[in-house]
Amino acid sequence: MRIHTDEGITGIGETYLDDPSGDSARSAAAGMQALGNHLVGRDPRNVTQLWNELYVHVKRGVKGYRALSALDEALWDIVGKDAGKPLYQLFGGKAGELQAYATFPLPKETDELIEDATWLSEKGFSHMKIVGGYGVEKDRERIRAIADNIPDDFGLAIDANTTYKFSDALAVAETASEYGLEWFEEPIAHTDLNGQANLNQQVSVPISGFQTHHTQYSAIDHLSIDALEIYQPAFDLVGGITAANRVATLVEAYNKEFLPHAYGPMVNYAASLHVSVASPVCSLIEFAVYSDDVDDPGEYLTSPYVANQEDVYVQDGGTIEPPEKPGIGIELDEDVIEEYRIN
Repeated sequence: MRIHTDEGITGIGETYLDDPSGDSARSAAAGMQALGNHLVGRDPRNVTQLWNELYVHVKRGVKGYRALSALDEALWDIVGKDAGKPLYQLFGGKAGELQAYATFPLPKETDELIEDATWLSEKGFSHMKIVGGYGVEKDRERIRAIADNIPDDFGLAIDANTTYKFSDALAVAETASEYGLEWFEEPIAHTDLNGQANLNQQVSVPISGFQTHHTQYSAIDHLSIDALEIYQPAFDLVGGITAANRVATLVEAYNKEFLPHAYGPMVNYAASLHVSVASPVCSLIEFAVYSDDVDDPGEYLTSPYVANQEDVYVQDGGTIEPPEKPGIGIELDEDVIEEYRIN
């Protein structure tokens, strides 16, 4: 998504759709175009006002949130470029160092995950997150085997992707607690706030979530009943930079942790970096390692249409920085975009 201004500044924003057919992308693009018509002739620097007006049009549908998120990112990109500063500086500067953890979204067997944990640890990743939801006994077996055989200073987290009913999630959470996992992500349905709260208060492993179909306003519902320890809004779905930054502020007020779901293409990921590094309750961010055939797992692999790929990179030691160029800091390769264009 690109928003052009009469001052010659162009803002870029992005959403993420896992659909090789392109059908979902066409639908999202149509939504962005429809929402974008409300921005014609408006001052893009009034991001908050524009976000509130666009929100009226999208609050009843998920596809609308995806469009809103991309438009909001593009507006903030314009604001940063107009100011001549990277976005994190507009949010108060860096609140501290940002460490990357590795999401390993590959269908790996336990022994392979143990081997790859050493590789990721040597790079400097603080820990890795594995896919769960394979059934109570298999998940518990994997937790025990991996936790017992990875480097002592390397952590482990597990993501069940809302797979379990409460009783099964509790059984897995008890094992995760026993082995000191960093967190248990989306153990049950994202709509079951009371179940999340009960689980969060019964086990020591931190319960995390909030990336699935949640908005800035639903954060209050979660926080008020202590449903989660770690909040993981997805920038491409929550409402973009504006909404995610509001969630970070709410989370800070309740002394919880902000750890965005940062998965997918680079514009959206870089936006996540800017908000995260400026939040005092965020010291960690997701980094997807899509292949174990690469020499360096700190390279970002998913956005060939980005010209400055090297500006988003996990350093040896595991730290990661947002781009320093003005705005979101991502430059597009127009030739590659034309190659991949579907309409």
